[in-house]
Amino acid sequence: MVKNWRKAGAQQPVVKSIGESLERPGADLLFGDTEGLRDTVMLRLSDVVPNPHQPRRFFDETELQGLATSMREVGQLSPVLVTPHPTEPKHFMLVAGERRWRAASMAGMSRIMAHILPVETNTEQIALIENLQRVDLSPVEEAEGIRRLIEAHEYNQEEVGDLLGRSRTEVNTTLTLLKLHADIQRDCVTSHSDIPKAVLLELARMEYPQQLTLWEKARQGALTVREARDARLKPDIAKPLSEPKQMTPKRFIAGLGKLERGLEQGVQALQEDGTKLSKADRQRLEAFRSRLLEYADLLESLGREG
Repeated sequence: MVKNWRKAGAQQPVVKSIGESLERPGADLLFGDTEGLRDTVMLRLSDVVPNPHQPRRFFDETELQGLATSMREVGQLSPVLVTPHPTEPKHFMLVAGERRWRAASMAGMSRIMAHILPVETNTEQIALIENLQRVDLSPVEEAEGIRRLIEAHEYNQEEVGDLLGRSRTEVNTTLTLLKLHADIQRDCVTSHSDIPKAVLLELARMEYPQQLTLWEKARQGALTVREARDARLKPDIAKPLSEPKQMTPKRFIAGLGKLERGLEQGVQALQEDGTKLSKADRQRLEAFRSRLLEYADLLESLGREG
């Protein structure tokens, strides 16, 4: 069985997670009457609209293309969950499965397989729980989803654990990730980094300056759990040996030669062996390229002023 669904571009087994939820005692409290949920219907894609309260905000275009290819080749393996639209007759609003809905459109499909939930169903809660059961969710997205469940429904950590099939300790540990610096949280979500959750947890237990000092090393995959823990327990090892000198125009220009040589060596290495780059690495290179173009425009304007 494929373990890393994101890299494989395959569809996640959402039916299994929803099916398990249906079998739990008290499932009617979450889904309403569950009797009809085991039957699937085919809906026109144009009659289904996304949920404006969808917890997931970021949809990777490359991953969607991979999922669309999979759906063209083997069909739709997992139904989406919908509910009758509150204001548009004969239309339905997605509760869970927006990635499959988007990919179906990319694949040129005209219909989509779905389970229709009763109108009174707590759709926001189901959408949150379905997203939290995804294997391609980043640890920070997972923590944010748990926080939203707690705040929106006034659950305690044990109640959230019961809903998700996790222990209270697991829930508490995951929420620790919300102590990460906002910039780090944003990077984790938008870059789909493969930094282990254990490393992120060690960083989350540090003060912000120390987090940011070690973050770049973590992004490069060069920070182990043990190194992060040692840095947390012995903060001095994460501090620079000396305060960096203040940058001046003269010092910047004097260092251009070293900067240029570093860029040349880096570009040469990429040209020789750039096929092994991960998607996250390619995204960072694209972001760096955009910054270089901004710097070039700034330097050009400075040259005209001279």
